[in-house]
Amino acid sequence: MQVIIHRGTHQIGGVATEIRTASTRVLIDMGEELGLDEDFVPAPLSIPSPETIDGVLITHNHGDHIGQLTALMPLTPIYMGAFSKEIALCTVRDNRHLADRLSSAKCFAPGKSFFIGDIQVTPFAIDHSALDSYMFLIEADGKRILHTGDFRLHGFRSKAMPKIITKLVGKVDLIITEGTALSRSAEVPVTEGRLQRMARDYMDKYEYVFVLCASTNLERICGLSKAVPRGKYFICDGYQANLLELVEKHYGSYSPLYRHIKKTVYGSNKLEDFVRRGFLMMVRDNSKFRQIIKEFDPAKSIILYSMWEGYRTRPGSTLPEFLGLVPTWATLHTSGHASASDLLKVIDLADPDTVIPIHSDNPDALKALCPQRKVVILNDGEIWEA
Repeated sequence: MQVIIHRGTHQIGGVATEIRTASTRVLIDMGEELGLDEDFVPAPLSIPSPETIDGVLITHNHGDHIGQLTALMPLTPIYMGAFSKEIALCTVRDNRHLADRLSSAKCFAPGKSFFIGDIQVTPFAIDHSALDSYMFLIEADGKRILHTGDFRLHGFRSKAMPKIITKLVGKVDLIITEGTALSRSAEVPVTEGRLQRMARDYMDKYEYVFVLCASTNLERICGLSKAVPRGKYFICDGYQANLLELVEKHYGSYSPLYRHIKKTVYGSNKLEDFVRRGFLMMVRDNSKFRQIIKEFDPAKSIILYSMWEGYRTRPGSTLPEFLGLVPTWATLHTSGHASASDLLKVIDLADPDTVIPIHSDNPDALKALCPQRKVVILNDGEIWEA
């Protein structure tokens, strides 16, 4: 087998990995580049001979993993999780070409192997800030490659990945791992469970709690909904309510976290009740929510910033102004990516002969993290013989 990282060897986001045999070519993700500058223009993803790609595997539905799927040939098969597909179709509904590509995607089941040509693929559900995220075990030519996708070990489902590697995957020849946190290796992430408890503490202190959080960070939103005490409202808008209904449809049978989500869609006709009883409300930075926040006593209000810090501090960001709508705001966030110590834990469990980091702006840090391992730092487009 050969491995080619078409993009992502020295950057976070915009990733695309190819694994191929003499007769089959498989891509894992085709993402849009991330940029913080207002005038940033993402570069198109160029895959040589795209007409010979036999299939594309999607780890999860974030734009930096699916945003370049329109560069595929029209009949190239796409494979992804069923829930991930439904959420992606909701989030890209204004991008008709991308929505058309996603609508044709074939859905795999976690733990169920399938073949693309002579390559056997086994998807395993893992924890990330996008529900229905996957790592892939790729087997062909007598080799076993584990592609981790984006993952973490501090979410609500943090115990799953180590168990899967130990019981179902075992030793591999190569691990291709995300390395987002390698540039901040000393950080110890807060758990999602801890964020849930912190939110409850804020609701004890403030009548009106507004949470600025990505609408697709659904596991966190579910956790926040469960933190709302009896007698107070959990409020969202119609778009978020629809996403939460999809969560209950797909995941309600797996955990109480994902079922019986008691949500109220905001309406001005309910304003008196909201004022009287208090709430936790999911918000976004737009004129509609700015006006809503102004309806409530600022002295009894707090905005919880539940997103990556870079969005707030980038040049031209309107978020500081939004957070200033009330006298008090606080951070309530944790990363969707594995800490450096958790990266090492996963690598040790899979015990690979070789490690290739991707999705990182500091891949060389992995050599210092696990000096006893063979860590290969590739450049975009470079061919590596597995």
